[in-house]
Amino acid sequence: MSNDSRRARREEERRAQSAREAAGLAPGTAAPKNPEPTPVPTAAEPPVTGSTGSQDAANPDVGVTAPRSEPASERSAAKEHISKSKKQRRGIGMLGSIGVLCLGAGAITAGTLLPPGNLGAGTAVEVAATSLPAGDSLATCPATMKLFTGAGTGVDPEFEPASKDAKTSVRAAIISDAAGRIPGGELLKGDTKVDKSIAPRISAEEAETSTGSSADGSSGLRGVLGPVSSFAETLTLHAQPLGGVQTLASAVRTYSANGGDLAGLAVAGCTAPAAETWLTGAITTPGSTAVLNLVNSSASVAAVRVDLRGAEGAISAPNLTELAVAPGETKSIILAGYASNEAALSAKVTASGGRVNATIQQSTLRGLVPGGIDYLGAAATASATQVIPGVGLLDPALATDLAKPAANANAVAQVVLAATSAEGATVKVKAMGPNGEVEIPGGGEVVVASNATASLSLAGLPAGYYTILVEADSPVSASVKMVRGTKAADPIDQAWATAAQRLGSEHLLVLPTVGSARLVLNAPTGESTVNVRSMSSDGKLSAARSVELTGGKSTVLSGNDFGKGTVAVMLSATGSPAYGAAVVQEGSYGIAALPVSEAPAGREGVTVQLRD
Repeated sequence: MSNDSRRARREEERRAQSAREAAGLAPGTAAPKNPEPTPVPTAAEPPVTGSTGSQDAANPDVGVTAPRSEPASERSAAKEHISKSKKQRRGIGMLGSIGVLCLGAGAITAGTLLPPGNLGAGTAVEVAATSLPAGDSLATCPATMKLFTGAGTGVDPEFEPASKDAKTSVRAAIISDAAGRIPGGELLKGDTKVDKSIAPRISAEEAETSTGSSADGSSGLRGVLGPVSSFAETLTLHAQPLGGVQTLASAVRTYSANGGDLAGLAVAGCTAPAAETWLTGAITTPGSTAVLNLVNSSASVAAVRVDLRGAEGAISAPNLTELAVAPGETKSIILAGYASNEAALSAKVTASGGRVNATIQQSTLRGLVPGGIDYLGAAATASATQVIPGVGLLDPALATDLAKPAANANAVAQVVLAATSAEGATVKVKAMGPNGEVEIPGGGEVVVASNATASLSLAGLPAGYYTILVEADSPVSASVKMVRGTKAADPIDQAWATAAQRLGSEHLLVLPTVGSARLVLNAPTGESTVNVRSMSSDGKLSAARSVELTGGKSTVLSGNDFGKGTVAVMLSATGSPAYGAAVVQEGSYGIAALPVSEAPAGREGVTVQLRD
């Protein structure tokens, strides 16, 4: 194809994109006919080219093949998905207001685009970074808890709904900009159909305008709470960006049941799709079921690799090295089929071509007695230092009684650690309570073998709410398993608090529709100030309350601190690194952990390089 033809094709694509944005159309809407011509970029402002999804920039038609170990029928289906995704590159809109170079904010943080040209082999012309507008805020919520009924190996087993009294819900909220403008937002199903509308989209021209205050000069910051959805399958929250910055938005999935095999409380924070996810603490011993769910809410086929680490080190699972997950598709994997009888298992999920959401549905059954359920969500990236807030521990005497029966041997509070290198890791664990550090019985030290997963018991610590500090001599992934119940013979519940990212300037924590939540805050290594604002169901935000964190003391905020009718909490932090997460309790034994959502992203920069 000649250079003139390529330029004409790119110009046509730019015009169509500009027409969609000018008309304020929602994702996936066809562009209006006869759009207004778009000025051709000058030499000082080079054209930006690219395709939807993370394709090979030098060869954008290169697709992702299905795993060689899968049957031919699955490879054929994967290729068909890839073919369809190629045909839909220009029109598909599953990720909201998508920029030409990315599916959403954060899709490209830095890179080099290499379109074909005639500059001569090996010739490269460097240009300044181009600023890309932020895309829709995305937060994908996992499907509700389901009862596993199919075979114990392979991918995509059979499930059936949980007990009849089970309740499931997704609650979402969006925060305006300082001028009080509410961006468009909706909860979309996997097929991109709208399940619940939160607010109508405003025109692209108006949304692009950046404003720091309302017309009278005051801050008009407010929120909007979406209608609660009872849809049982995956949902993705989309929120329109304003002023080139992603909107502050968040959602939460809640499941609760009083009877059946999946009795208990499970809460999952809805998260943005990622290229890398760390999951630490799954259980595959007899009576326990761990189901890894991979959701592709992007517009491109995702090539996914799952690396497992158990007590003896890395676990070979060739069938998990090349999984093709199509746009809008969910793949479920029974982990016991690849790593059976593991009391503590970790998984690293990496994706290319399209980003994915990865969660583990964990459940335990002790004979006929429910032994706990939860969603095991993404932890912070492996690091030599990890902070795990939002840990709730029982009275030591009660905790000992619950774990006495042989069937309850694994029902103990513990830190789960995964070494991510061949050198292994020597780890020191500290527990930070309301009055600062509390000594862990046994010293709080553990050695984790090469590429292995190990645990450290927290038995003997006084009852209360803690932040766990992990310090290692090499990178580790970490989480804390919590247990709650009243009698060893009665149902008990389990929950996993994961390593958290430090708090920044803006975070939104949407509270579950059931249970009572307690927010645990801590600055383990210094002093920090966290400003907390409560949001009511009508969208009104309270005045900021300043919480001073010092001395490694865990500060706990409960319902009385939030205010009556609070449905969400806004957080911002200054000073030394601060961390936060919520512990949710319901009834006599339900317990769950809820992480704080990530801060929204702004414009992204990308370097454009032209060469042959």
